[in-house]
Amino acid sequence: MAICVGYFEVDRPAAAPAIVTVAGFVSSKGRWRYFDERWPGVLRHEGLTTFNGHDFMRGTGEFAGGWIENGPRRLRLIQTLARLAEQHIVRACACSLRLDDYDAINQDYRFAEAASGPYAICGARVIARVQPWMAEHHPDDLTLFVFEEGDIDHREIRRILTAEGIDRGEPVQLWPRQWTDERGRHRFLRPFEACDLLIPGCGSGLAHRLAQRASYEHDLVDREHLLRIGKALAVGRRSTSNPREAVL
Repeated sequence: MAICVGYFEVDRPAAAPAIVTVAGFVSSKGRWRYFDERWPGVLRHEGLTTFNGHDFMRGTGEFAGGWIENGPRRLRLIQTLARLAEQHIVRACACSLRLDDYDAINQDYRFAEAASGPYAICGARVIARVQPWMAEHHPDDLTLFVFEEGDIDHREIRRILTAEGIDRGEPVQLWPRQWTDERGRHRFLRPFEACDLLIPGCGSGLAHRLAQRASYEHDLVDREHLLRIGKALAVGRRSTSNPREAVL
């Protein structure tokens, strides 16, 4: 099972988002179950109910009081969570897209309407990278991809996968990070929280350690790749007087 989240990165503090990244972990259902049993205990030890990478970096949410100025406490938590995640996952994968590249293509072509938004592009690329790895290393297993809810639609992902020449795989699932079940209990999808450890700036060092043992890969979708996707989907221009230039 692959669990993935999407997040935005900025080039400088207070700047508009410059990059969108989808990152996630691959592990077995059994390992995820053991992970779910241990993760909440680490958080409770620090008086927390959930971990949110953006809140951790900004000192907001549950990290609003007593965290930003307490370096040893922050380091203890992030290192403990990173070790726990590392013990339970078999691979990590990420894909990034610069928003100025996407906006440049979308300005000339109906990319957002006919193809997808940035989140689905990166999400589909993660699937395209993980599937061959799974086929080589775990050929008897099926891979279920679970993405955090957001500006993403499972039909967009399927559309991009089609453009990439991928027509096989389990249906993609979209889940919230937390919810209230029918009995009124607060439920959490803990692997989403662990994926935040891959956010640059959180200080976990997890991506670096996984990369050192060839268990992490990070892909980049550039403008040429976007144009290939658009051509495969016959994405039309926003306005043109030349019929031959109406589509990619």
